[in-house]
Amino acid sequence: MRLESKLQIFWQKLVIALSASSELQVWQKSDRYGHIYWRAYNPITGSSACFGSEAEMRLWIEMQYYQEM
Repeated sequence: MRLESKLQIFWQKLVIALSASSELQVWQKSDRYGHIYWRAYNPITGSSACFGSEAEMRLWIEMQYYQEM
C-alpha cells in the first residue's frame, strides 16, 4: 500500500473518531427490579441526565440540540 493511501485512511479514521466524540450518547438500562430507564450524555456541554421514559429522554435531546444553535 502506498504512503498516500495510508495517510488518506489515517485521516478518514481520525475525522470519524473526532466527529463521533461530539455526538450525543444515549443508552437504555434496567435496574435490579427490571425497570427500564434511559441515560444520556452530551460530550460538548458535559451534561448528563437520567430519565424514566423515552419521551423525557427525547425532550432532553431536543433541548440539547436547540441550546447548541
